[in-house]
Amino acid sequence: MPRLPLLPGLAASLLLPIASAEPFLISRLYGLPQYNGMLENGGVAMYGSMDLGINYQQAGGHRKWQVQSGGEWTSKIGIFGRELLGNGWKAEFNLEAGFNAGTGEPQLPGVVFNRESWLGLEVPGLGAVRLGRQLAAGLPLFVDVFGAVGTNSAYSWAGMGAVQTPGGLQFNGDLGAGSTQAEPRVGNAIKWISPRWRGFNIDVLHAAAERSDRPALSNRGMVLSHISGPRYLAASYNQTWQPLGRDGPDNVRNDFYGLAAVYDSGSLVLSSSFKLDLPRRRENGIARVYTLGAIVPSQRHVYRLSVVYRDTSGALNAQRQAMDSSALGLMLGYDYDLSKRSALYLRAGGIRNYGGSTLMLNGQPLPADPAGNPVTGASPIGFSIGMFHNYF
Repeated sequence: MPRLPLLPGLAASLLLPIASAEPFLISRLYGLPQYNGMLENGGVAMYGSMDLGINYQQAGGHRKWQVQSGGEWTSKIGIFGRELLGNGWKAEFNLEAGFNAGTGEPQLPGVVFNRESWLGLEVPGLGAVRLGRQLAAGLPLFVDVFGAVGTNSAYSWAGMGAVQTPGGLQFNGDLGAGSTQAEPRVGNAIKWISPRWRGFNIDVLHAAAERSDRPALSNRGMVLSHISGPRYLAASYNQTWQPLGRDGPDNVRNDFYGLAAVYDSGSLVLSSSFKLDLPRRRENGIARVYTLGAIVPSQRHVYRLSVVYRDTSGALNAQRQAMDSSALGLMLGYDYDLSKRSALYLRAGGIRNYGGSTLMLNGQPLPADPAGNPVTGASPIGFSIGMFHNYF
């Protein structure tokens, strides 16, 4: 087997010891030029995805039909390049822009390459260093069997604590002032990716703030992973900083601890994870998130299931009063592969809010009282039918 470039997380692992059955998750990455060997001798290649569908949402009697982008794959266009420098040294870069395929608008307003924008150097035996906007050093996105996309993922909404507040959507907004969530991608970052040794690998990241009105240090963290056959284990620790108020100089450090286990035999994928969100402020609460997921591929058919449970201690309502708050998210999925690049998909799921929980799903607002306080007990649901094409 030719020597492969450094691959993130499970991608690197599943290519190593198993030749009898192709792991399902890695098969989904084979089309990308970073992994498929087409740039083994260097070069530049374009890639991307188009994903569109129809989405129905309901929350507390409020119903909505809409055209949806990114129901399975984030719609995006990217460029990846690699130059062989000799003696195994490689220079690499990646530019990737996510967008709403229904409107053509960028995924993040005002940011063109909002997903990837990094330059890196790989050295044999020492690993790789990357500078720029890139994936954070947290639990990998494939821990969610729906890929942690922005729509049709209970993990992205219930697991990330997407709370509706009188001021709008705020991640972990029920844990108190200064609470936030770790971003899956961060800019102004430097990351070291170690070589894999006896199944172990570590990523370490440090990122400065992207905005002048934010704390100077934006994110730092690390993720340690281990591979043994079809089994993947990971542990992560991240820190982010969030302003305590709009105008004050004080900031709150948020700590995030994560554990994950994935089993991928090719014919079955099982995933589980635990995450602890801990704002370092005495008045704030904490959140614990537990996830289970499964994928069962069968020829052209792919079946998916995800269950997410979020529990809190010390959660606060809009009046900053203590409350009991928990939520259970469920997502079911079915894909029909038209080819290696194109597929049709169905998604159905919802979030059951308990106590004072006001988690949202797919951005659908919950009912609110005249003061703008979201009504507790409302449970959002959603259904989607769509199609994607990967132009890898």
